[in-house]
Amino acid sequence: MITMLCFIILLFLLPISWTYIPPKITVRRLSDQPIISFWSNQSQFRFNYNSAFLPLPDGSIALVVRVQDLLPNATSNYDVGPSKLAIVKQVDKSLTDYEYVHNAQIIIDSEDRPYQIAGVEDPRITIINGSYYLFYTAVYWTSSHEWSAHAALAICDSGKDPTKKGNWILHPPLFPELSWSKAATLLVHNATHQYVFFNESNIELALAVNNDLCHYRYRNETFIHIRSDYFDSELVEPGPEPQRLSDGNYLFLYNSARRLPLPNNHLKPNWDREYNLGWVIMDGKDPTNILARSDQPILVPELDWERCDLESGEWAKRGLTPRVIFAEGWKQTSTDRFLLWYQGCDAVTGLAEVIIEF
Repeated sequence: MITMLCFIILLFLLPISWTYIPPKITVRRLSDQPIISFWSNQSQFRFNYNSAFLPLPDGSIALVVRVQDLLPNATSNYDVGPSKLAIVKQVDKSLTDYEYVHNAQIIIDSEDRPYQIAGVEDPRITIINGSYYLFYTAVYWTSSHEWSAHAALAICDSGKDPTKKGNWILHPPLFPELSWSKAATLLVHNATHQYVFFNESNIELALAVNNDLCHYRYRNETFIHIRSDYFDSELVEPGPEPQRLSDGNYLFLYNSARRLPLPNNHLKPNWDREYNLGWVIMDGKDPTNILARSDQPILVPELDWERCDLESGEWAKRGLTPRVIFAEGWKQTSTDRFLLWYQGCDAVTGLAEVIIEF
């Protein structure tokens, strides 16, 4: 009896991360074809990817899509110009049918600011009190001709139309003290704790300085590390905004990469990575505490337009980056279910469903 009592007391004293049993998390594709693709005559831009979910005031769906074209003097599919961000609306409330993507829908252009002259990427959107906070990556060339990337922010205030370029206010890079930061996403946990997760390689953590959600303090603290001998051994990068589950904890999807064995089965020179989707469960009371993490990816490149390798038929010459799936936008549809917009091969946009089962 004493032994059993001691065991029960010890069980309650153990940290929650030792006893937490995570739910089953699966992803189901809702279409075996891209929902936005240049090759299906759905865009004037050759590459349409990294789509973020943007709910419109009338309840309909729009996506902020990273669009990109080949350079005028391109000699291969990999000679591309700067990225831009465009907003495209769904047609007739369809989840798989969207307006034709064209230049008039651009809301953030590489030419809008000097610090993003080489491109704007990685949109992720959070809505706070009716205002849209669009985090993105601003890319430019340094004076020594090296790439540089900074997490940046654009805000469309409550009551204004987010589909109009003039309604977006661009703010300077969030972390000017860092030489490299990108792919930021926001979690507003409560009135005093708002977190930004950002970067590639490892996922870093920053804390809001005040309630304007424009200024953040980098904590010099890695939140999610890469892991050797796992699917995320080379890179981890934030997905969309973390979402609460029915048990009160947060589900945070993250993008990841691992190296592929040589020789490579695709046409892109010097590319040896595969991108997959993983997850962590964060404590609903303290989001800086990770309760569980995926041992296996929940989405991997399988379809031709996700692989774009030498076994993918016509898609072998269409993809910008082979063997890539990457997620930046999702929408809750019911308890523990989400629509997920993801991209294939840095070229097209796809649609899936995330299902959580306790």
